[in-house]
Amino acid sequence: MKIALATGRPAHAAIPANLMHRRGEQVALYTAAYRARFRALEPGIQLHWVPQWVPMVHFATGVQLPRPVQRADTVAFDHIVAARLQPCDLYWGSATGALASGRAAQRMGARFVLDRACPHVDAQQSLLRDEHERLGLRYTEEPDWFRSRQLAEYAEADAILVPSRYSAESFPQSMRQKIFVAPLFGRVATTPPPQVSWQRADRPFTFGMVGGNPVRKGLVYLLEAWEQLRLPNARLLLRTDASLEKIPALRDVLRRATDVERVEYCRDLRDFYARCDAFVLPTVDDGFGMALLEAIAQGLPAITTTRCGAAELLRAEEEILVVPPQNPTALAAAMERIYRSVELRERLCGNARVALEKIESSGEYALYAQGVEPMLAWLELQNRSAG
Repeated sequence: MKIALATGRPAHAAIPANLMHRRGEQVALYTAAYRARFRALEPGIQLHWVPQWVPMVHFATGVQLPRPVQRADTVAFDHIVAARLQPCDLYWGSATGALASGRAAQRMGARFVLDRACPHVDAQQSLLRDEHERLGLRYTEEPDWFRSRQLAEYAEADAILVPSRYSAESFPQSMRQKIFVAPLFGRVATTPPPQVSWQRADRPFTFGMVGGNPVRKGLVYLLEAWEQLRLPNARLLLRTDASLEKIPALRDVLRRATDVERVEYCRDLRDFYARCDAFVLPTVDDGFGMALLEAIAQGLPAITTTRCGAAELLRAEEEILVVPPQNPTALAAAMERIYRSVELRERLCGNARVALEKIESSGEYALYAQGVEPMLAWLELQNRSAG
């Protein structure tokens, strides 16, 4: 079977590309990124370069171009892929930039899989609109034309692949038949022994958080929780390159806090995790959240919310602490539990690492394949019905 995938940014495209290649399929990847930017992309996968200027500019300069430019660039990428797409049996396109190319693939007789890492656009936009209002920020709505493109992608795709039940349940019931859940789990490094740095007396107990978009990642709730706690001999590390000073609620807390440190750049996230004793991902909206699993793999007890897809792979209270989103009081209580209880930290760390090792022992991409294989079988059934 010939499979074509398309993505401007590398994102998680190597996971489906590698999985399908290992199944013996002929895989081609249409992308603006060069091979080295994909994590462990298999040598036999063909790359077809397609320009997408916004991510290229951002990667080269760090400059984030305005959203209208980003949207136009996404559409342009989609149309270029459509024009260059070679005959295939299955087309795997990234949401928001796969309408024209998905249609082109269907005209060739291929099935169209839409890869959507986030919840339904309307559910996500509603949530983010409310968050911006709470923070006193102006929210820029998706243009009607761009939202319409996304709705058309959902309607016209033969199957929609999402990374979590959280994302799947945001879609209307009428679409659930063609929605499949495949957690974005390839492999995380679980080789280091669990950290026991909380037993050291030479530095403060350190909570860490990793996230790009401070609104979606719930940073305001983390900082509110931190102010409630006022833990002695403790600090909070924020790994983000976002402009936090532009959000008044965050700026004000950061000015008052002397025990909060912002880490703008870290070449290897393992170095960041090594500075931490526990990890917090207070996300408001996270279709998956790979940082959570990476932190756990480095031996950190972790806290997140019910809106983090990766938390679905772990048992609450046994392998991870899970709190309601947008609830600084509940978040503060969970953080204090981890801060004060060595027994809890050791139990969470040990159980979570066993859970990850169990998943990995079944083989790389095995968990992801458990969601993809039923989708492929369902698409094959559609082909037979159409034939």
